[in-house]
Amino acid sequence: MDPLSPDELQVWQACKTLGHHVTRRVGAELTAVTGLSGSEYGLLSRLEELGEGRLGQQALADALGWAKSRMSHQLTRMAARGIVHREKGPTGVVVVLTPDGRDLLARARPVHAAAVREYLIDRLGEPERAMLVRIAGRLTGAVGEGEPAG
Repeated sequence: MDPLSPDELQVWQACKTLGHHVTRRVGAELTAVTGLSGSEYGLLSRLEELGEGRLGQQALADALGWAKSRMSHQLTRMAARGIVHREKGPTGVVVVLTPDGRDLLARARPVHAAAVREYLIDRLGEPERAMLVRIAGRLTGAVGEGEPAG
């Protein structure tokens, strides 16, 4: 197989740079204001959204696309801070958002929203945002993101 052409390489680099740049900037804002890293915010928000603050550890890892070891290490650090705790459930470990974790998440949500708007949403017009959603849906295979299922 031939190496990427200059045009192909430009598309690849643009995709990598976009994801890295926006994620890094949003994460930096979260950390500066709340002390949460982007990964911690993602974990807390998914825990709240998917399980109302209580979810199986494996289901949470799957939702975030994380390996078991990464999830375990992250939860150990977050449990030490008192923002989550783990308990034994009927089918495995259950991750529970603590009251302190809920408070921190509530403070972080507007910071996250403002940073996403500043570094992504507000820099694109409506047609560009719609196009980005369609492209992401096509590339990830997400149904309902501008591409028909099947």
